[in-house]
Amino acid sequence: MQTKAPVWLLTWALLTTGALAQAQTVELPALDTTELSQESGAALPELRAYAELGNVPAQYQLALRYFQGRGMERNAEQAAHWFRRAADVGEPRSQLALALMHAKGDGVPQSNRLAAYWMRQSAESGFHKAQLLLGGMYERGQGVSKDSTEAYFWYCLASESGWGSDEAMLQRERLGPQLTHVQRESARSAARYWRPRYPGLVVP
Repeated sequence: MQTKAPVWLLTWALLTTGALAQAQTVELPALDTTELSQESGAALPELRAYAELGNVPAQYQLALRYFQGRGMERNAEQAAHWFRRAADVGEPRSQLALALMHAKGDGVPQSNRLAAYWMRQSAESGFHKAQLLLGGMYERGQGVSKDSTEAYFWYCLASESGWGSDEAMLQRERLGPQLTHVQRESARSAARYWRPRYPGLVVP
């Protein structure tokens, strides 16, 4: 993550080593595939063949079909498998999907820590929905150490543009008065210098 604020780098280091404690489960929204889908008209055998060859869009679309049970019996485990294949190479919608599946324990073990890990991966790619949800996880302490300043930082990023910017702005304005002036300015400064990890994969 590109930022001048050491607190963000420290938080990231703790998260990737699994040192952050899990908090009490707080309900995250269910995975809404209508928001994530970019419909593919490919036949299922063709889609599966491309996915097996490592085509990331095909892996994502195949995961969606398994998740929705579209053209096949619903299989959350297979959906998670193909979301993971795409997520491992930085596909942010797949990372978000894995985060929400881990939060629910749908097709994968329920884990707040893994939900937060994949949510952050998606947020780091510039996916505004993930940034908004990650802010909420930091504010609640779900899968990460509770950190209102970090939550405010992600709300600031999510409010800039794209999905959920109005909601993110409301959350930012609600949380802001609870922080000190120094905390707010530190988070805003970090947000100004922040850049997505994979600019070519940013989802609006």
